[in-house]
Amino acid sequence: MKAFKKKIVTGMVAALFMVVATAGLALAEDSITGTIAEKGDVIVLDAADGSYVLEGNDMATDMVGKKVKVTGTVAEKENMKVINVVSMEEVTE
Repeated sequence: MKAFKKKIVTGMVAALFMVVATAGLALAEDSITGTIAEKGDVIVLDAADGSYVLEGNDMATDMVGKKVKVTGTVAEKENMKVINVVSMEEVTE
């Protein structure tokens, strides 16, 4: 019986570790380079791997048409890629 409890506790600790590790990965910030476009009332980043709807406070409409690097957390919402913008800087190459 003691060995059984030990296995259960070990399994629970391992499961908790996996949840914490996965949560940390989900909150990691990504940097994506592309061109800012205005589509209707939405500002998007057109990148090589698709378009991202921009959300957050750091969305300057004066960047429309410019190549930028956007840093933030990426998520999928309603079949769209969305990036919660942490920072945005113009790329001058």
